[in-house]
Amino acid sequence: MRGIKRRRATLGLAAFVLAATFAVGAIAGTSRTQEGPAYKKAGAWGKLGTGNGQFGNNAFGLATGKNGDVYVADSDNHRIQVFSAKGGFKGKFAFDQSESVQDVAADPDGSVWGTAQQVGEARNFGGSGDTLSVAAGGAVGIAVDAEGNVYVSSNINNQRKVTRFDKGAGGLTEGKTYGGLGDPGDVETSPDGSFYVVDGLTVKRFVGDKVAKVFKGGASKPIGIAVDLDCNLWMTNVSQRNLTRFSPTGKMLGTATSGDLIAQDVAVGPKGDLYAYDAGTHSIVRFTEDRSRPQAAAVGGAVTVGKGVAKVKYTLSGVACPAQVAGVASLKGSVNGKAAVKVAAGKSTVLSIPAKGKSGTAQFTIVLKTNGRPTTQTKAVNVSVR
Repeated sequence: MRGIKRRRATLGLAAFVLAATFAVGAIAGTSRTQEGPAYKKAGAWGKLGTGNGQFGNNAFGLATGKNGDVYVADSDNHRIQVFSAKGGFKGKFAFDQSESVQDVAADPDGSVWGTAQQVGEARNFGGSGDTLSVAAGGAVGIAVDAEGNVYVSSNINNQRKVTRFDKGAGGLTEGKTYGGLGDPGDVETSPDGSFYVVDGLTVKRFVGDKVAKVFKGGASKPIGIAVDLDCNLWMTNVSQRNLTRFSPTGKMLGTATSGDLIAQDVAVGPKGDLYAYDAGTHSIVRFTEDRSRPQAAAVGGAVTVGKGVAKVKYTLSGVACPAQVAGVASLKGSVNGKAAVKVAAGKSTVLSIPAKGKSGTAQFTIVLKTNGRPTTQTKAVNVSVR
């Protein structure tokens, strides 16, 4: 159920050809079961109760805002609670006692949305304290894309669909509906205009009007989903007690877990942190990227240089947003000169080409900046100069 959903390109593997004086290096590739960054528990907050910072038995929705705030649909306590990225309580938005808030989403304009299934509407809480709502019978999941369009899933009687409310100069107007769903729940948008919706035991990815991919994460029904900074899908997996990460094409990329995690929802912060509501401990668990296991690129261990230039195929697994990847490579070692390459959106620019040099071993250092998160990698490469 998350908050803002951003960009995405539908590539499970980002591949680049770099033009450089010698080569771009990388550490050894990731394991077969973990592509992209690994995650570790960084903290948790909350407990069962009705006070500020406490949660009822069910907290069905999580979202994050562009400033890093975490929004929790505290369903049984009829409210949305707001926290800092590390769990400091900041405020709350109240619903009527007869209403159980089902999901929450953060709008790019800074306002907050929540769904109230009993009254069949999605409600917006503006920064000034004003509220507005859109009618959506059986409203369950909600998502807001980068343009401010609102997606609401409905699950009541014959209304089993997702409705998009389009943002315009005059506000929101009801737009396209997406049907063919049996048990719709959480919904998430992606930067390329596609979106995901939990439907029973599966998660469906819509591209245009059609279902482009169906995901099944485990024996239990996925409850919450999120799209991360690398444009991959996270889903809760209660049967395996973890969060599971998939590429847009359906390849399993890795997991994140802590203890006997019973996650009802997952959200991704603007710096890549993961948040999950653990129904077992009634707390929000925060995961951060494990910098000891950085995002890893793959390049061969030998480079042949002709006329001062070598073209090297460079791949980065676990990233479905190649336009979000930038890299800088520098060369130091027994081969004369230095080289630097900048990579953006799959293209390379040679900044300097030391054409003179002898064959030998060079140490390459790469600083990869994947969606704003830098990692440094080094690798020794055998360089042959023609």
